[in-house]
Amino acid sequence: MAAGAAWILNLDAEYEVATGRGYTPRRAVLAAMAAHRARIAATLLAPGDLLIDAETAPGAARGRVGRCYCPTPRALAALRRAGAEPEPHPPPKVLRVVLSRAFSASLGPTLPGEVFVTDAGVAEATLAAPPPIGDGWRVKRAYGMAGRDQRVVRAGAASAADVGFVRASIAEGGVAVEPNVRIVREYALHGRLGAGGEVTLGSLVESETDGHGAWLGAVRLERPAPALAAAVAAEAERAAAALSHLGYFGPFGVDAFTYEADGGEELRPRSEVNARFTMAFGVGFGAAPS
Repeated sequence: MAAGAAWILNLDAEYEVATGRGYTPRRAVLAAMAAHRARIAATLLAPGDLLIDAETAPGAARGRVGRCYCPTPRALAALRRAGAEPEPHPPPKVLRVVLSRAFSASLGPTLPGEVFVTDAGVAEATLAAPPPIGDGWRVKRAYGMAGRDQRVVRAGAASAADVGFVRASIAEGGVAVEPNVRIVREYALHGRLGAGGEVTLGSLVESETDGHGAWLGAVRLERPAPALAAAVAAEAERAAAALSHLGYFGPFGVDAFTYEADGGEELRPRSEVNARFTMAFGVGFGAAPS
């Protein structure tokens, strides 16, 4: 019987991709990853799989297939050091493109007034104007992790710290500026994209996050509303086609949510595209085959 896969859950993949060579996670990042790792492992790993990290002894995963939350150079090196052979994966230059929020923005807006900006002056002018909906603006760096690296800015009242955040984000690759709406429910749809462009989608899940957008858990929706399921699936198919065109293959997910609008709810069918495994992937798609 073949040994299970060796996994490394590098939830800080976006930070590594943004930083490039020489990246080392800060203590706060390590703590944030540790807080989620056990829950994700319980849904992603199959019986017989082995969870490793950068400190795993050399050879401890010899003979196993290596699998990453996201196949960054640092994660791949850790797998090989442990003796595992990483499964096929896209190159780092592709990851840098598809992991940025600029990629989702390139598929078109799904919220009134949202923009992805690479010029500090344009970003600051946007923040000075009132949003078409919502209460102020939500600003997100191009690369972030588990609800971190974003902040809410009152329209026309950006502080020096807000401006500093925007300028640092621009230097890193751009910033997403969106109306800050009141989210009612959050959803995600996951899939696998083959090297030849074939797409397999999982089940829609409802996610639970804290006030900062950090993941707390998810449940599979057995009978989602048909209009909701169709709208999110259409965005997942569009995202998959664009990802394949750029040379990406592997796991991916599309996030969505409903928000308060005119006394009711409106659907944002794509709030993010995650070109990697996600925290809810194992709930909506199931554990990866070993």
